[in-house]
Amino acid sequence: MARGEEEALEALYQTLAPWVFALIHRILKNPEVAKEVLQDTFLRVYQQAWRYDPKRGKPTTFVYAIARNLALSRLRGERRQPLKDPTLDPHDPEGDREATWGTEQEDREDRVRVVQALEGLSPQERLLLEEAFYLGLTHRELAERHGLPLGTVKARIRRALAKLRGKLGEA
Repeated sequence: MARGEEEALEALYQTLAPWVFALIHRILKNPEVAKEVLQDTFLRVYQQAWRYDPKRGKPTTFVYAIARNLALSRLRGERRQPLKDPTLDPHDPEGDREATWGTEQEDREDRVRVVQALEGLSPQERLLLEEAFYLGLTHRELAERHGLPLGTVKARIRRALAKLRGKLGEA
């Protein structure tokens, strides 16, 4: 894609679109807007493919980061917050995916590894990461929600991410 090959974009879209849509839909809770953001995500990925650095993570990490940021920007632009659905299980491998998009064994195995890595965190670290990522809460919102100083929230999230990198790197 960094060389402008549209076939590479199409292949990436075919592989990741169901998962990226699930993430965006989980944040926005609106399938029509999620589809728009999905298209914007892959356009941005194509336009910024040159920025991808394999030292910083897998290509999926690059795509998910762009998708999440665009979804949260869309929420902010609409001046609303993500719906905080207490029944949402971020560990469910079949979680918000559309039924018409089947599962892929490799993606399921990746999710299992992530869930196992998350289980290795303290309950507080895991909760902060899940609320930040899946609910789109800012560090300040997390601090207020949990009655913690902002610096403590930032430090715990940074430590938790470092632990996850270590555990996932071992896998």
